[in-house]
Amino acid sequence: MAYVLGGSDGEQYGFTFAIANFALRAMHESLGLVNMTNVVTPTQGNQFLVPNFAPITYQDFNPAADPASAPWYTGNATVQNPALTQTTITASPAIATTAFDIFYGWTTSFTLAATLGAELGDSFAEKVDQRVCAAFASFKATPGNTFYATSADGFDRILQLGAIELLPSGTTPSSPTAGFTTNLVTEAVRLIKQQFKIARMPGNPVIVIDSNGNDGVIGSTLNRLLSELTGGAVSQTGGSNLSALGNELLSSGRIENIYGCMVMSTTFLSSASRTVDGTASTPVLVGGYFGDSALFTVMKQGLEIKLGEVPGGLQNWLTGVGYFGSGVGDLRRGGAINIVQA
Repeated sequence: MAYVLGGSDGEQYGFTFAIANFALRAMHESLGLVNMTNVVTPTQGNQFLVPNFAPITYQDFNPAADPASAPWYTGNATVQNPALTQTTITASPAIATTAFDIFYGWTTSFTLAATLGAELGDSFAEKVDQRVCAAFASFKATPGNTFYATSADGFDRILQLGAIELLPSGTTPSSPTAGFTTNLVTEAVRLIKQQFKIARMPGNPVIVIDSNGNDGVIGSTLNRLLSELTGGAVSQTGGSNLSALGNELLSSGRIENIYGCMVMSTTFLSSASRTVDGTASTPVLVGGYFGDSALFTVMKQGLEIKLGEVPGGLQNWLTGVGYFGSGVGDLRRGGAINIVQA
C-alpha cells in the first residue's frame, strides 16, 4: 500500500527512517571481505597504529660458554633487542549523494525507501570492500620471502611473505620462482598454503581472486578455477559435471575449504604493472591471501544516512556518509597474488 506523507502520527518522518533502516539491513546482510579483516576504531584521530616486533626466540643455553665475555654467568645467551615498528592505517571519508523528486515519496514511499535504502547499504559495503582490496597492493610485490636476520634459535623467521605469480592458463613459465609461480589456480592455492605454513602462521589463509579479469585464454580467475574443478579428480562422476566445490563457488562466490583455505572472488581488485615471471611491466590484477591480523579496517564512522529538502521544495536530497579505511598491519601474515592479464 502506498505510504501517505503527512498525517497526525508523524508519518512524514517514516520515509527517512525507512530508508535508513533498509540501508543498515542491506549493509549488515552483505557478505563482504571486511568481515575477514580486523575491524577496529582509531587509536588517535583518524588513524589506527599496529605495532610489530621482530621475533623473540629461545636458544639452547650453555652457562660455561665464553665465560670471559659473560662475567654474570649469562653463558652463550644472546641478548635480543627486538625493534618496534608501527604501521599506520588511516580512515578517510566516503560519500554518496543523490536527489529525487518529492512526488516519488507521495506514491511509492515504502517501495522507494526499500530501493534507496538497499542501494545505499549495498554500495557502502562495496566501498568498504574496495578499500580492503586496494590494501592488497601494499603486500610485497615480488615473489620470494624476505627474512629477518637469523634468530637466536638458529631458524629463519619471515619478515614479508612473497607474491604468488599466477600466469595465464597453459602458459609455460620462462623464469619461474620455485614455490611462487604457476599457471593453475588450484596449484596457486596449494602454494599459498605452503608459504603460509612456512611463515608459521596459525590457521589457514583467506584467498581473494578476481571474477572479472581476463587471462586471454579462459577468462577470469573465477572461471579458471571452475574449469579446473570439473576434472575427473574432483568431479562428482569423473566426467564434466561440476564438483561439490565447483557448485559451492558458483552459487556463493566462494569456497569454504580447498586445501583448508577459503577462496573468495570479487570485481574490485586493483590493476598494476609488475615484473612477473621475469618479464617487466606485466599487466596484473592484484589479489591477496591473508590470515588473522594481516589486514585492518579502521572504522571512524559507519554508515549514516542524511536527508533534507533541496531549495525550491521539489526535490529531497539523500546522502550516505562514512569514515573508514583499510590497510596492511603485518606483512608476515599475508601476501599479494599477481594475476597476469591479457
